[in-house]
Amino acid sequence: KILDMIEYWAKEEQDKFKEFQKEFGTLFKSGLNSDFTNRDRIVELLRFHSTKTAEGEPTSLKDYVERMPEQQKEIYYLCGEKLSELKRDPKLEYFRKKDIEVLLLDDPVDTFLIPGLMNYKEKPLKSIEKADIQIGDEEEKKSKKKKKENLDGLLKAIKEHLGDKVEDVVLSKRLVESAAMLTIGKDGLDTHMERMMKMMDKNAGPSKKVFEINPEHPLIKNLNKQHEAGNVDIVKKAADQLYEGTLLLEGNLESPGNYVNRMTELMVKATE
Repeated sequence: KILDMIEYWAKEEQDKFKEFQKEFGTLFKSGLNSDFTNRDRIVELLRFHSTKTAEGEPTSLKDYVERMPEQQKEIYYLCGEKLSELKRDPKLEYFRKKDIEVLLLDDPVDTFLIPGLMNYKEKPLKSIEKADIQIGDEEEKKSKKKKKENLDGLLKAIKEHLGDKVEDVVLSKRLVESAAMLTIGKDGLDTHMERMMKMMDKNAGPSKKVFEINPEHPLIKNLNKQHEAGNVDIVKKAADQLYEGTLLLEGNLESPGNYVNRMTELMVKATE
């Protein structure tokens, strides 16, 4: 009877439904992994923020799927602690450029909820933090292949310098404005999930991530010229700065002092 009432609110009395979501939304979501009898009904009542909804107007999965363009085959999402931070995440740049909607999951329970959901209406749910995400048309893929050939030496140099800090160094297929970012390997945990696991186990170390660089960014183009000119020191320092900058954005930078000192050193050289 309670579920019947909530379903009625969702269809006929939006103010009551919003109030219910505000007060009990997190608790209600947890029922997805415990009340298997009503699982399908609960899924239809779930609400999430997204890149295409107004503040305070979360979307259902049904409405998200109805807005999907025909060529889109997956439901994209990004987990984090604060909605304001999620909206500024560089991982969204490609999706904004292509007008592709992404769910913004800032409720702690979402981190455990979504992996268990797996798919909706035969549409897989895919984290845009994953390095193996399949995006881009054939022309974009051909262009990326050509750029990789031109930047292959720089990629190898950065990978060799960063060593065990990263799983791999690759050209990004989703960055538009930013120079670099970190993504998750095939078997890695979402950043938010990893942070929560560390809170439960202080000895849990961070998993290695894939370091993506933007081949269209002026800094990466300049670094490639420096690499080709044999200026190893500046390439190494810039690579460290870029890498630690991505850690800073994720809230995982352990040595801000080194980061600031290196930044100062690079600025001194730039102003000589």
